Amino acid sequence: METLKKILSPYGIEHFFQTYWTEQGIHIPNTESKNFNQLFSWEKLTHLLNHHEFQYPDLRLAVDGKVLGESECHNPVKQCKEKGATLIIDRVSKLIPEIADLVSALRYDLGLGHRVQTNAYCSWPGTKGFPCHFDGHEVFILQVDGTKEWHIFPDTRKYPSPDDKSSFFSPPEEEPYLKCVQKPGDVLYIPRGHWHYAVALDQPSLHLTVGIHVKTGVDFLEWLVDELKQHEEWRKNMPPLITSPESETLKGYVHSLLQNLSSYLANQERIDIDYTKHLASLETPIAGYSLPYQAGFYASSLEIGQTFKIPKFQRTYIFKTGDSSYQIIVGGKEVNLQGVTTDFIENFFSQEFFTGYDVSKWLPGFDWEKEIVPLLSYLLTEGIIFLESDPSKQAIAS
Repeated sequence: METLKKILSPYGIEHFFQTYWTEQGIHIPNTESKNFNQLFSWEKLTHLLNHHEFQYPDLRLAVDGKVLGESECHNPVKQCKEKGATLIIDRVSKLIPEIADLVSALRYDLGLGHRVQTNAYCSWPGTKGFPCHFDGHEVFILQVDGTKEWHIFPDTRKYPSPDDKSSFFSPPEEEPYLKCVQKPGDVLYIPRGHWHYAVALDQPSLHLTVGIHVKTGVDFLEWLVDELKQHEEWRKNMPPLITSPESETLKGYVHSLLQNLSSYLANQERIDIDYTKHLASLETPIAGYSLPYQAGFYASSLEIGQTFKIPKFQRTYIFKTGDSSYQIIVGGKEVNLQGVTTDFIENFFSQEFFTGYDVSKWLPGFDWEKEIVPLLSYLLTEGIIFLESDPSKQAIAS
């Protein structure tokens, strides 16, 4: 949890989750020379605007609480200068490798099932891009440059869902319980549902908003409904000619469904495993491609001295399906391996870097050309492992 630990420092992770998570916003001043410039900067923003063709709403502008339409966002720099608009770029992790690494690390630190998205915000002095509102996800603000004043208010709807739009609710009338000025290196946590707004002060402000989209009990029930769709009993028609809520036919139908559901839920171990597999399947990697090997080219001519890698910040879930058979779920992908050793499974998926020599050691008696190369080729084309081209990493692995 090194990445989350650095963001929350000097607060401990356990203290943060026990005291603040989902309950109270907290401003964490930069007391340890934190620097987010390696993630984002004015230079990187300039590069994005110069070399990327953004499509609305991936790039959009907000002025005095109003998000401008697509036709008004054709010249964002001019609009920012003339109207004092706030510039927003969504999903910058898809554009900047350093932010992609941050997202991967945070998703790994936070645990199974959570989705992380990072947007960039550029505001000009004295401007207020959005009115007082709340979000349907947890929020971390990482101040990159400039200063911005934040006002945080209590929630008026506990744990809102993503469908709960703050424009349909009234903000609280009391004073903010947290008012702070974000300076470079500062971190601000805003719980889901807590009302807030911000104003840039006497200099341009640049910050990253890290949104944590958490799984809830509703998500579990939605998954459960999809599972029940696979069962004939739940796809059957409701009996016809029911004209009264007191109908014995209706009561019998509902009773039958409840009995069926109770029987299904009684197998708790199976549900736990199936839901874990489902959550694991959602953990797609930020960078999931490695060409040309992943497309099948050259994968059959692998050499025993080559170095392979498994992307960092990926959880691996291993389910034994037979004496020497395993189902592996990693990076949102599922593969089934047969005829491999326990030593291979335990070592292969616990390494970030390894060589063909390592694999041969984990699979004693296996022929390199006839058995190991096809296995590695399969895992390469499935995107489970990549070939490492960095000589320094090859040295470490060997």
